[in-house]
Amino acid sequence: MPNLKARLLIVDDDPTITATLSSIFSGLGHPVRTAGDGITALQDLRTQVPEILLSDLNMPRMSGFELLFVIRRRLPEVFVIASSAAFSGEEVPAGVAADAFYEKSTGLTRLFELVETATHKGHVLSGSAASTPIWISRPKDDKSFIERPLITCPECLRAFSLSVGAPGFAIKEAYCVYCHATILYGVVPRMNPAVSRRVDCRRAVLCPSFLAESSGLE
Repeated sequence: MPNLKARLLIVDDDPTITATLSSIFSGLGHPVRTAGDGITALQDLRTQVPEILLSDLNMPRMSGFELLFVIRRRLPEVFVIASSAAFSGEEVPAGVAADAFYEKSTGLTRLFELVETATHKGHVLSGSAASTPIWISRPKDDKSFIERPLITCPECLRAFSLSVGAPGFAIKEAYCVYCHATILYGVVPRMNPAVSRRVDCRRAVLCPSFLAESSGLE
């Protein structure tokens, strides 16, 4: 019989996390690919489009904020799960273009449930592409950040300079100087690497045999 398990793309700059989750979900029958940052993930998407994408938010080169914006615009059919230790709870953080959120280091029960939901119930878009904010990333050296970076209007695709403020999770509004479309944007905040917690491998390796009784992973 053909493999009906959903294809997963796991994106995280921590190789321990990608290796552990890849092993777990591969053991459950899912075809799994991994990437270490947003740029590598986009390159991988040229080869194969997954049904489910699990992405960290705080990554080098291209953050998860930026990656998920691109995915929502180009591949709205992909079920996106954002993952981070910088946010708590089950609600998708404001401005993040994801269908669901998984808080790291809270056990894998929630993650299993999200993957099962995406697999069996199909994909219902959470919000529209038009309401997805553009995320502007600052370099490691904030002093080299241009206060008026170029931003591309998602409607007319023309670029223009935009005066941006301090980074933060607040979503701001601007207008395209060409087509006057409303553009929502945010500046990717600097998140403390210390809060980026790993999957507990001692528990995670047992997960495939406990999928039916995943409450033991809490």
